[in-house]
Amino acid sequence: MNFTHYMPTKVVFGYGALDGLGSEVSALRASRVLAVTDRVMVKTGLVDRVTSRIVPPCDVFDEVEAEPRVEVADAVANKVRERAYDLVVGIGGGSSMDMAKVASCFATNAGSARKYVGNNLFSNRQLPSIMIPTTAGTGAELTVASMVTVDGHKQWIKSPLLLPTVAIVDPEWTLTMPQSVTAATGLDALSHNTESYLSSMANPITDSAALEGMKLAVGNLEKVFADGSDRKAREAMSLAALLGGIALHAKMVYGHSIGYTIATRYRLAHGVSCGLPLPYVIASYSVACAPKMKKLASAYGVDLKTDDSVALGLAAAERARRLVGNLGVPTTMKEIGVPEGDLHALARECVEMYPRQNSPLVFDEESMGHLYEMMWEGRLSS
Repeated sequence: MNFTHYMPTKVVFGYGALDGLGSEVSALRASRVLAVTDRVMVKTGLVDRVTSRIVPPCDVFDEVEAEPRVEVADAVANKVRERAYDLVVGIGGGSSMDMAKVASCFATNAGSARKYVGNNLFSNRQLPSIMIPTTAGTGAELTVASMVTVDGHKQWIKSPLLLPTVAIVDPEWTLTMPQSVTAATGLDALSHNTESYLSSMANPITDSAALEGMKLAVGNLEKVFADGSDRKAREAMSLAALLGGIALHAKMVYGHSIGYTIATRYRLAHGVSCGLPLPYVIASYSVACAPKMKKLASAYGVDLKTDDSVALGLAAAERARRLVGNLGVPTTMKEIGVPEGDLHALARECVEMYPRQNSPLVFDEESMGHLYEMMWEGRLSS
């Protein structure tokens, strides 16, 4: 058994964790800080609550957008290069943390953001960084990648240097998330844990995180959707997202690739675009990942007295589809307005632009087209 896993980030988790921010900044000997966030976070006062705990001078970059374009990455690069910052703090959801992570690398690596789209293209060590997630979904506080939209297509900047120095995960910040954000980010966490478990690059560390993350998300997502003030369930979802960040080191399979083909076109939140194909992915991978289906089904709350991987996969897929539907999220391509005639073009884009060498299930354009047809019609099995 051979694998590589990066785990250098200090994690501070739990209600009240943010109270320790000042100590973390002090321990890193920061003299000037750049906070990276979006205007919604500023408007709600959450950014002020963070910066008030930071003693050194702290400037704010608040131009992050949802699914940030590469031009936003260039803007944050310009900002972090303006002054001699020695610490970057990311405040918000995955997009803000992703831009904060690249900012920490752009400070010490010259050139445009497009230069670094791809894998392992930074050469100089990054600035220290602290991530403070305000949602429970992306796990970006523990990942080696930052997503950017380049010419309308999702791409990534990936490097171990993007891993933050500290992640402060305080579930208190998630209590005010609206239902739609709760649903989308929760499905993102569930997708991360599930897809990474199905990856051929999974290892005992990622599998352990993924199984517990799936169990927490399946058991608590509907609870927080119904009652956002449920502190215990909110805590569980924050932990599920955190575990998803650990699991993500195994990489995603084709559920995320499918999501990339529909998110921008149909203006779907990232978690929604990944949640829609999730049941179909579970069912489709049931043979290729046969030895893992028993534990996956158990994590989804399915207790079938069988070792038949197809039956287990279908039962887990049905549970996933029921959960997605209970959150008010579409469960078919037809529901989001995908014309039937576009299915095979989307399938072609999926396998050509977003291939997954780590997928134990190999797709070509024809077989992916068949999967898109199933997702359009709502069929979990062929």
